[in-house]
Amino acid sequence: MHIHVEGNDGMAKFDWDGDKFVLVEKQNIKAGDMKKIKTVINDNADIIIKRWKEHFE
Repeated sequence: MHIHVEGNDGMAKFDWDGDKFVLVEKQNIKAGDMKKIKTVINDNADIIIKRWKEHFE
């Protein structure tokens, strides 16, 4: 499972490793914004996984 984040001319891709989301690609995202993105993803990982399964399974 992977998720994409886009905005302000940048993007990031995270993959689920079975335990947590891991950044696998990043382009043009400032460090401060990246920190916020990681926090939101980690704080909401259970919701993201649940919705992903509802949509794709």
